[in-house]
Amino acid sequence: MTKAEFETWATKHGWGRDKWGHYRKGEKRFKLSSTAVRYEVKAGDAGWVRLRSGYFSKLSISADDKLSGLKY
Repeated sequence: MTKAEFETWATKHGWGRDKWGHYRKGEKRFKLSSTAVRYEVKAGDAGWVRLRSGYFSKLSISADDKLSGLKY
């Protein structure tokens, strides 16, 4: 998967871009770099906490249109 393919998938599933270019939905976000994506949640005073991450080259879309390949 490429970064552009991920961005298309995220937009299609209701994720919106914030002013820093990350994709947010409520208290969850995908933080993007040039080679990888991190799935994070807002944890009060602790800020953003990473739950999963993965390189774009290892990500894919499953048959039921879900993102797969993120690791703990």
